[in-house]
Parts: sequence; structure tokens; C-alpha cells
Amino acid sequence: MERVQLASSAVTSAGYDAEAQILELEFSSGRVYRYEGVPRGTYEWLLRAPSKGGYVARMINDRYPYRDVTPPPPAATQDLAEALRASLRELQRRDG
Repeated sequence: MERVQLASSAVTSAGYDAEAQILELEFSSGRVYRYEGVPRGTYEWLLRAPSKGGYVARMINDRYPYRDVTPPPPAATQDLAEALRASLRELQRRDG
């Protein structure tokens, strides 16, 4: 989902899928959360709110189901891929 950058110290970007009513927020911590069932008006008010973090705390958190969709750090992905390759090499060595 494409997100727009926000002028906020708490919420760095926000994206919205109007058809699915999904709001995606990236926080300054780097965590990304996807909220479901969010009306378009809630997203539009977020964009206009002077305090994005305050608006999220009052109008979004604890009102909509959400899940963490933060992508893994690149190093962790590479480490996992290398671990899987090493495991396969070990299996081939034992079987071969």
C-alpha cells in the first residue's frame, strides 16, 4: 500500500485503501500497523489533525482491529535465507 509522509514526530506515514477500508500507519519507531474497517472520513481527519499521534490515540487505537505488518529488517531476511541454504547443504552432504 502506498503511504503519504506526515509531518509528525509520532506517525511518519499513512496509507488508505478506500475499497477495503484499511488504514496503514508507520510510526517513528519503524513499526507498521494495518487497521481494518476504518471509514474514509477517519483517514481524512487524520491527515488534517494538528497532532497525528494524539488523533491516532483518541480515534483509532482501541477502536479498530489491527495487526503488525512491519517488514523484517534486510539483515534478518538475509540471515534466514543463508541459514536455510546451509541447512539444505548439510542435508545434501548427509544424503550424498
